[in-house]
Amino acid sequence: MSVYTSLQQAHIERLIERYPLAPLVSFSGISAGIENTNYLVQTQQGDFILTLYEHFSAKDVAPYLALLQQLAHLEDYYPSPLVDSQKQLLQQVAHKPAALFKCLSGRSPLQATPQQCQSIAFSLAKLHHNSAHLKFNKPNPKGIHEIQLLAEKLLPSLSTQDADLLKDELHYQLKQTHLPLKQGLIHADLFKDNTLFVEHKLTGLLDFYAACIDYFLLDVAITLNDWCVTEQGIFDYHQQASFIHAYQRVHALNSQELAYLPLLLRRASLRFWVSRLNHKQLAKSGAMTQEKDPEIFKYLLLQHRQFYSDKQAPLE
Repeated sequence: MSVYTSLQQAHIERLIERYPLAPLVSFSGISAGIENTNYLVQTQQGDFILTLYEHFSAKDVAPYLALLQQLAHLEDYYPSPLVDSQKQLLQQVAHKPAALFKCLSGRSPLQATPQQCQSIAFSLAKLHHNSAHLKFNKPNPKGIHEIQLLAEKLLPSLSTQDADLLKDELHYQLKQTHLPLKQGLIHADLFKDNTLFVEHKLTGLLDFYAACIDYFLLDVAITLNDWCVTEQGIFDYHQQASFIHAYQRVHALNSQELAYLPLLLRRASLRFWVSRLNHKQLAKSGAMTQEKDPEIFKYLLLQHRQFYSDKQAPLE
């Protein structure tokens, strides 16, 4: 979340008139995240989050809002978009598609506790378990071939050492593109800053705008790469084992699937290293923006390559 589009009070007042929420008390931009513009809107009826979609057309964003509506029927920690007096989910604010959400309680953890990690493992497993019953079919727009195309554009701007690492990892990953793994709906961006907790209780599982159909195990790997990392950036493989144990209490992974976890931990590291490098090069101006460090994921990639050097996933 960031603020790329600055709003005036009149924008907010015109919006909340479409809902039974007036009068407005206050509003303020939210700086966390990097993709959309977000505002905290406070009214006499409560607090709400206004999201303006900077990269989606109304047509593009509609399936995500429909997905959130479905998820909200399953658990109360999913953010459901509000319906206005005309029964519409989508609005237009400052010429951008927009939606309004009830503000969920809690805070994002900076460093997760073991109990919070277990809660996320359970919640992710439930999402995967329920995947077959959800109407959503968007393929992953950041699969390995899309990563390859983006990486090739970035290579000329990298140091020799980083370019060599990127080319070597791509070569390895491209040997294994069609894996014998279960697929379905994945969150694809389940970082700590996309969750809310009140102490150890999960109160918000947010930001489904990277959701897609791909390997469940890839979603596990993406999540592990944030939730099982120390403040010093060291991946905790013991915490990984605890996470997997908790996940499997809801959604089982067989031994063949688990054999591919090293590959997908590396793929998840590569994906976010490349995307953050790209975002850094194409940084956009905004009133309140946040840039995330690509070096974090390069360091994770190096750790996984070293730790699993003698435990490579089986080639097809």
